[in-house]
Amino acid sequence: MPRIEGIALYEIVGSREAVVAPNAYVGIRPPHARENLLLLLSDDGRCGITNLVDGPGEGVELDAGWMVGLDPREAFAWQGGHVTARAPAHEGALRATPGLDIALLDLCAQSESVPLWRLLGDGARPNAPAYDSTLYFDDLVDGDGGVDPVVRRAVAALARGHRALKIKVGRGLRWMSWPECTERDIAVCLAVRRAVGPEVTLMVDANHGYGRYVDDAVDFLTETADCAFAFAEEMVDDGEVAALRAALRTRGLEVPLAGGEEARGLAWCREQWSACPLDIFQMDMCRTGFLEYLAIAEFARDNGLRLAPHNFGTRIGVCAAAHLARAVPQAVWCECDDSAFPQYDSSGATLRDGALWLDERPGLGILASDPRVAPGSDEAPSAAGQNGTALRGGA
Repeated sequence: MPRIEGIALYEIVGSREAVVAPNAYVGIRPPHARENLLLLLSDDGRCGITNLVDGPGEGVELDAGWMVGLDPREAFAWQGGHVTARAPAHEGALRATPGLDIALLDLCAQSESVPLWRLLGDGARPNAPAYDSTLYFDDLVDGDGGVDPVVRRAVAALARGHRALKIKVGRGLRWMSWPECTERDIAVCLAVRRAVGPEVTLMVDANHGYGRYVDDAVDFLTETADCAFAFAEEMVDDGEVAALRAALRTRGLEVPLAGGEEARGLAWCREQWSACPLDIFQMDMCRTGFLEYLAIAEFARDNGLRLAPHNFGTRIGVCAAAHLARAVPQAVWCECDDSAFPQYDSSGATLRDGALWLDERPGLGILASDPRVAPGSDEAPSAAGQNGTALRGGA
């Protein structure tokens, strides 16, 4: 079997259609995105890829020497052609950097000439339902633009192929005073619903913006009941989720509650879910990795829950989440934004009619160039690293 003979890591910069408007707690961000592009280079010329979210930068180092010379299949336990667990010999290293298993399984699937999702399960659905998450507080970017700037973002997302949209709310945390903040949150959601029509699925995300104001969160969800939100994400602080659910029921509302993007894995589910009764877990895809998500999926199955991995500014995370949703029944949504990275080819996952469709190319479906091939060579399939900064590599 092929073995890993080198490692390359780059910080790459991608683009967005516009600046990222504020959400409940962060101000305007520039119109670009960044990934820590990790390439695992095998001795047969293949590249396994991941976005190393917790990787090098700001004084953090990647301990990668243990992978050199490794057959990537040896990092895992297998049964019936499916990956089931981390191999005991590499348990600690994989848990220390969960996103590594995305790149390792990318190589495994390429060596077997199958799409990566086939290593995760038998197949749950023919595609991966997706939603757009670019509807931030665009009304506050240039003065007070009212609801129209957010509506325009919604229309643009539909033009990209989305049929489900997530709307940011929680303006009262930093940006607007009460009651205008809640009134604007309500007005934006109702305006988007009117603009996109009843067939488009809507979600809402407050980034904890209603924390300590459970009653206001209930008022907001009551006034927007006609939006029929598929879920309400991080409306309040984690310790207030049970109170929010109880308050909604007193008004006859059953809105699925989502959260957990800052959590790291199964341990959080076991320790916190009873006190934070979410319906949908949203651990970050690149911070969690495939193996931990398979374990979380078992917990979700046993407790009647669903998964919708968090992604922000990473195309690799979108593709990884699509493979998870293709294989795992509990993974029901992929979060997408408008980030694009010219340094690699991710056309193996295409958005069409509200879903990500994966083609049959082996592995994760992302083609990145091998830095061992000279830039400009006919052998180089793309330009990974040419527009990024090398952080650290090993061989």
